Amino acid sequence: MRRSDKQIKDPELLMEILNQSQICRIALCDGEKPYLVPMNFGYSENTLYLHSATGGRKIDILKENNNICFQMDIETQIVKSENPCDWGMKYLSVIGSGHAHIINDIQEKKEALDIIIAKYSKKSDESAEKSFEYSDEALSKVLVIKVEVEEITGKKSGY
Repeated sequence: MRRSDKQIKDPELLMEILNQSQICRIALCDGEKPYLVPMNFGYSENTLYLHSATGGRKIDILKENNNICFQMDIETQIVKSENPCDWGMKYLSVIGSGHAHIINDIQEKKEALDIIIAKYSKKSDESAEKSFEYSDEALSKVLVIKVEVEEITGKKSGY
């Protein structure tokens, strides 16, 4: 990281950003072209879980190249000054990378969905053992991507 003064080294703050972020942006390699997608997600034990439709461009790309980069941010705010060239931005963010795999095992898929649903239903502070009910039809219409996180860094500005 070029600006080491902005690096987040506190693992608890990194987890706070992951837990508070509402959107995860993933970057994929589509041949010579990058492809970026905002996604719903959950995070647990160094693993990122992404909620997806069962088909589409990102799935086609992942089948060819499962390298993935991800980014999330919170508390973004423009900091204005008299001269627009001196404006800045306050933020807390994380960037990471890893390898993505489609979850095929039904029980593992349910557990991953539990992590994602708990995040968005504000139940993430409850026991990680919380489980939800999913119909077979609902499970057949959703795909869950598991990203084994290999690297994660954080950056802050204005905090």
